[in-house]
Amino acid sequence: MTKKIFAIIIAALICVSFVFSASAYTQQYVIDYADKLSQGEIEELDLFAEKLESAYGVTVLFCITEGTGDVTADEFSSGTYSDHTDNENGIIFVNDDWNKSYSVFTSGSAEEILTDAAVDSMIDAYDSNDSYYGGIYACYELAEEYLENGYSGGYVYDGEPLNNDTDTTGASEEKDGVSIIWLPVSLLIGLLIGFLIINGIASKNKSVKMQENATVYTRPGSMVITGSADNFLYNNIERREKPKPTENKNN
Repeated sequence: MTKKIFAIIIAALICVSFVFSASAYTQQYVIDYADKLSQGEIEELDLFAEKLESAYGVTVLFCITEGTGDVTADEFSSGTYSDHTDNENGIIFVNDDWNKSYSVFTSGSAEEILTDAAVDSMIDAYDSNDSYYGGIYACYELAEEYLENGYSGGYVYDGEPLNNDTDTTGASEEKDGVSIIWLPVSLLIGLLIGFLIINGIASKNKSVKMQENATVYTRPGSMVITGSADNFLYNNIERREKPKPTENKNN
């Protein structure tokens, strides 16, 4: 019974881990080396960028850093792009917050859609916001507009600047993760699978039933006794001198 309970618990834990793995995002689109964003903000922006990649096949990465180390800004942007995606069609914006500068690396079909003028307008949208989160979100909004309709030669961003306190609803609506309802559903599925597996294993142990007569466990004719002998493995022999009868000298 203990083994059954243990197996069911293990199966349930495995299913729960699958749920969290499925619901969590796996691709990182926003790289924050400068610690300007919260984890929740990064996840919301990643989901927005994931939607863009799924819909248009173009990866849009955004990196915030404080300096580029021993490499040039162009080398840093291209290296960061290759480190975070294998998609040949994409773009990365790198904001060197320390030097107040930008570098952009564009690859594949993204070069035809996100032209220099489009890139400039996206950087302007980023700069026009008071928060890093709102700036990246505005940049992604423009990317969606350009990827869907192409760049028309004008600055199309006309939305209000976002801030972290009041305007995070828009980003939340972009979430396409797994609903929380799948957590109890997966738990029940895990319990059912564990129960079926343990029952299957236990049923194999019931192929032999208890019999009242011991002869059913022997093969007919295999227990015929044709002879018998007593064999002792060890013999202990003690020799003692037999005492002689004493003679009566007076007789």
